[in-house]
Amino acid sequence: MNRLRKVVVCLACFLVLGPLSLWAQGNSESATKKTAVTVTPVGTYPVVNTPVSLSFLTMQPVYIEDFSTNRFAKYLDEKTGVNIKWETIPRDAVKEKLNIILASGDYPDVFFGLGRQEQGIGASQEMTYGVQEGMFLPLNDLIDKYMPNLSKLLDERPGIKQFLTSPDGNIYSLPDFNECYHCTVSQKVWVYQPWLDKLGLKMPTTTDEFYKMLVAFRDDDPNGNGKKDEIPYAGALSGWNNNPETFLINSFIYSNLVASLDASPSSAVGFYRDGDTIKTMVNTPEYRDSLRYMSKLYKENLIYPASYTQNSDQLTQLVEGPKDPIVGVVAGGYGGMFSIVGGERYKNFRLLAPLKGPNGAQYARYFTQEPVIGNVVISKTCKYPEVVARLVDYLYSDEGTLMSNYGFQGEGWDWAKSGDVGLDGKKAIYKLLKPWNDMDPQNDCFVMLGVRENTSRIRNGQAVDPNVDLYSPDGLEALLYQKSEELYTPYVHPELEIPTLRFLDDEETAFASKKVAFANYARQSLVKFITGSWSVDSDWDQYIQGLGKLDLDGILAINQKAFDRQNGKN
Repeated sequence: MNRLRKVVVCLACFLVLGPLSLWAQGNSESATKKTAVTVTPVGTYPVVNTPVSLSFLTMQPVYIEDFSTNRFAKYLDEKTGVNIKWETIPRDAVKEKLNIILASGDYPDVFFGLGRQEQGIGASQEMTYGVQEGMFLPLNDLIDKYMPNLSKLLDERPGIKQFLTSPDGNIYSLPDFNECYHCTVSQKVWVYQPWLDKLGLKMPTTTDEFYKMLVAFRDDDPNGNGKKDEIPYAGALSGWNNNPETFLINSFIYSNLVASLDASPSSAVGFYRDGDTIKTMVNTPEYRDSLRYMSKLYKENLIYPASYTQNSDQLTQLVEGPKDPIVGVVAGGYGGMFSIVGGERYKNFRLLAPLKGPNGAQYARYFTQEPVIGNVVISKTCKYPEVVARLVDYLYSDEGTLMSNYGFQGEGWDWAKSGDVGLDGKKAIYKLLKPWNDMDPQNDCFVMLGVRENTSRIRNGQAVDPNVDLYSPDGLEALLYQKSEELYTPYVHPELEIPTLRFLDDEETAFASKKVAFANYARQSLVKFITGSWSVDSDWDQYIQGLGKLDLDGILAINQKAFDRQNGKN
């Protein structure tokens, strides 16, 4: 970095980040003041014979009040002998401020909970700051020597170590495991059962029956207030699978294409696998048919227009706010994305299985359960990387994961008793003492931040009362597990999904701007066709020409090359 650029970047850091830039400077100055410490044997605590201090940079999620006083954060300090100095980035500014910090060269000891490629540290950052600039520390030896819990997880999951490894053979970040069964089929749609009962309708099974149900919801006053205020089908442009279109496209052709603002330009853009060949559905006759169907729904006021402008909070207000229920069908990964869990309206929504389309297509979109990379990164300037490794490995233990997720034993959770049964019908591992809550501020635990051993064994090991009310807060996980297995899993095709791909530097350079432009075009075109800004009939050829101008064939070729390389073919 030349001197002028360094001055500009540091000035930007000071102006934008304020106290964080001062912290970074202090961290850099103290890097040489390393106190000699002895790391205790693996499996014993504290992890050092003499207390040490380390700086952790993370984001400030809504569900954590204050890291400096968080009970689990303080417990980690006491257990490990590490005084963690927490610095935070606002959740809605992670990408912007993280980029400035990375460009400045003044790093914390640890980047914590800043994974996910669409906003934080992903494969491209690992390439730039790990492989090329050497500012991220390679973690291979630390994992082997100091992290038995993580090593066990990797050994039990063939292919995951390869997934985590950059093209130079090094691992630069530690993963967050969250093998959520119901999340694999989280593109869900819910129907308000009282309206079906009022109108004497059955749950639809085909796109034609779905259309007729929406018409009845619009015209036949199912809420009984004498007003034409019913909204047949609603969704949102942001929020966990609140987008209304992907569920319906999959009744025509398999698709992961979404119009959501939360979606990454690297995924959910309509690509899929046909064996070992990467293809797209965005230029197919079947996709065109799905657009024609949804355009008809929109034109006839069966899809709520604000579904393509509002967020999930506004969607929740739409469902919960009015005195009389006005929304008949709603999209969401779970009921809490559009209603109050355990509330009266939440209790009356029922899941809709994938619909069979006019040509027999009936898919449930499948979400691969790969770990999230980038959630723990150790900087080259870190004074005690082996201490970080020991501390973080505790989070991959059963106890560390449960405390991080739910708080303290006996308060948020407890070990299961003999005879307790888990979600999957096997012997339970633990039981929750409080309903899951990732929406409201608390200060007992990390909830979802950082890294965890949230594997299928742990998640499905939650004890459930066989008589629990599935639509109560206590029945949330059981509801999602059971209905996912019953209604959605029969229609999944994991073999059609493309794993997360890693690109070489020259590929990333060539691909970076193209993939953003393509993602924007595909998603914006989807909305334009549905809302009638473009005609599915008269504007289709122009749309196809636009795909060509964005080098669709070249983008497919780059993806194919990366896929082949990850599968040992080049």
